[in-house]
Amino acid sequence: MSYCINPNCQNTQNLDRATVCKSCHSNLLLKGRYRVFHTLGHNLAGCTFLAVDEDQPSTPRCVIKQFFGPETVADSQKPQFRTFSASATALDELGKHPQIPKLLASFELDGYQYLVQEYIDGRSLATQLSEKGVFNEIHIWYLLNELLPVLQFVHDNQLIHRDIKPSNIIHRKSPQTPSALAGKEHLHPWDNQSGLVLVDFAAAIPANSGPLKTDIVTGSAEYAAPEQIKGEAIPSSDIYSLGVTCIHLLTGMSPFDLFDLKADTWAWRHYLKVPVSGRLGRILDQMVHRETSKRYHTVSAILQEMKHGPTPVDIILSKPQWTLGTWAGAVVALVSLVLGSRFQCPQPQAFTYQEPASIPEIKFNPPPMQDFKGQESIEPTAVRTLATLDQNPVWAVAVTTNGVIVSGNNDGTIQLRNKDSGKVLKTLRGHSAPVWSVAVSPDRTMIASGSADNTIKLWNLYTGKLIRSWDGHTNGVFSVAFSVDGNTIASVGKDKTLKLWQVDDGVELETFKGLADEVESVVFSPDQVTLATGNSDGTIKLWNWQTGELKQTLTGHSEEVTSLAISPDGKTLASGSWDKTVKLWNLNANHESQQPMKSQLPIFENAFVYVDPPDFNWEIKANNESMQPSRSLLRTLIDHSDPIQSLAFSPDGEKLASSDLSGTIKLWQTNTGEITGTLKEHSTLVKLAFNPQDQTLVSGSFDDTIKVWQVSP
Repeated sequence: MSYCINPNCQNTQNLDRATVCKSCHSNLLLKGRYRVFHTLGHNLAGCTFLAVDEDQPSTPRCVIKQFFGPETVADSQKPQFRTFSASATALDELGKHPQIPKLLASFELDGYQYLVQEYIDGRSLATQLSEKGVFNEIHIWYLLNELLPVLQFVHDNQLIHRDIKPSNIIHRKSPQTPSALAGKEHLHPWDNQSGLVLVDFAAAIPANSGPLKTDIVTGSAEYAAPEQIKGEAIPSSDIYSLGVTCIHLLTGMSPFDLFDLKADTWAWRHYLKVPVSGRLGRILDQMVHRETSKRYHTVSAILQEMKHGPTPVDIILSKPQWTLGTWAGAVVALVSLVLGSRFQCPQPQAFTYQEPASIPEIKFNPPPMQDFKGQESIEPTAVRTLATLDQNPVWAVAVTTNGVIVSGNNDGTIQLRNKDSGKVLKTLRGHSAPVWSVAVSPDRTMIASGSADNTIKLWNLYTGKLIRSWDGHTNGVFSVAFSVDGNTIASVGKDKTLKLWQVDDGVELETFKGLADEVESVVFSPDQVTLATGNSDGTIKLWNWQTGELKQTLTGHSEEVTSLAISPDGKTLASGSWDKTVKLWNLNANHESQQPMKSQLPIFENAFVYVDPPDFNWEIKANNESMQPSRSLLRTLIDHSDPIQSLAFSPDGEKLASSDLSGTIKLWQTNTGEITGTLKEHSTLVKLAFNPQDQTLVSGSFDDTIKVWQVSP
């Protein structure tokens, strides 16, 4: 249908190809080229329409904003009308930013003023909230990381947006959906190929225009700063609105309900379904402070405070080939699979030190290699924290053989803590950005660390002194690992490389080839031959690290493989992915495996492929009549509702711990796939390590805490 944009028209609906309105006889082709289909919104100053540009062969969609003329609007709105020309000029400049719609045209016609802007195909955060539920902390860090630079660009161009809210932040739809994600677009609201776009600058005014006194509230009252409601908007008014947007997305509550009028303060924390870190809370509190003198004055001040922080955004989300999984804050009903009879599971307990200053039984029926979703056991009692790292989220944890806890932190430091008292034994300084990975040498004399500053550092564990630093990576280092003999370090990074380093003399031994995507995780096998890497394309590659030969590629995950662990006996590989599953693979090349029927085997000439039946992988090589069984998939563990972040085998190999983006930790029986515990005291991203001394589980989180769990009876 063609839509008439005459505000006085009594019947705005017309036939698709009509050129003149049947009711008021107005021209339906604005400026002879723009055909309007329907309204997107309206306020006292004007209307917003969805249209197509028929002057172009592709008839692209566009958004048209119609501003009522001075004789049409109330006197209180006339000052805003007079800013149109200046704002249009500024918007033309803003449109050069990839996260702001381009200004296509600006003109006056029949007493009305018009802006024609690029149409952003996507869904607003308001829609995301309605469909998927409340956001979690990682999503808010991502939002801030995406939009603060955009807002700074707006302010640098001397404009104040004045209407920042969830419905004006659009997640742009990716022009092409990767084949791996086809049919699952609803699971991927944070596709980084598209990003977030700030739209609707209809209320924008020049920042240097001085107080704009009006009787009408500009923007949306729920999100508008107190001074803006009085008609005195300043750049920090936008900061306030963005902050209120964040707390609304975290709670799902109207901002009006999040403010305690009696106490004259925000009470948004009371409505959180999952607590947020103190660091994020402090930033949001200062963004939404009602007194301008106590609020962030500039966007750069917030960015400076975020300088070393939450780069999950930078690392985890800025990838071209995959996306962040389903909303961690959404309430998902999990249906447990009931098999066998009930027995009482031991409840994991945590022991702690606070710094003074500051289920049914699960039995598998043959065949044993199958997908498994366990019944969630009763949740343990609340756990206390071993340490609270104020404003210093934890990116990585490791434990030495004598029980010293090593943490890689957001401020670039590495801390060594006593496992019982929590006392900081040493703080290692040298990295200039977050430490994403730490590893302890088998002889417990050295620590290797990989950082967002693109370097790997080797430290003396006892003295805390830096032994050497490697700068062979051209981007952040995701993961580091020691070989079993401690003589070699493997590192993988954002630069799509896998490198081996000689510990004794610091020589770079090899850079592996054949890696088309980022490598997220790396682990050595106890066999002294096999090295496994987890990749962004969802594959796991097994290498002979002594020769550099790629031995095998395991497929099965539909998303990026973020974590790997190999059992102490070297027979089982565990892989965790953003597809929210954990897979267990048999690394014993000589194990018995079911042979596929001949009818299942396609014939290939001069080809090398992998066939992935439900319960095993087969490697088929052309011109080779003997079929050699590859490492097989034992089972898939399906009980997490968010992307997997970390995996760890217990020292005896009998248990596997897994953690996800929302902070949930699950414990599994390795030989059966049975789930034996669920730990839910963290609020966001968690990394895991077992203490080889007493088999306790250590968890370090982006919520600024480290926790120690007693998981053995």
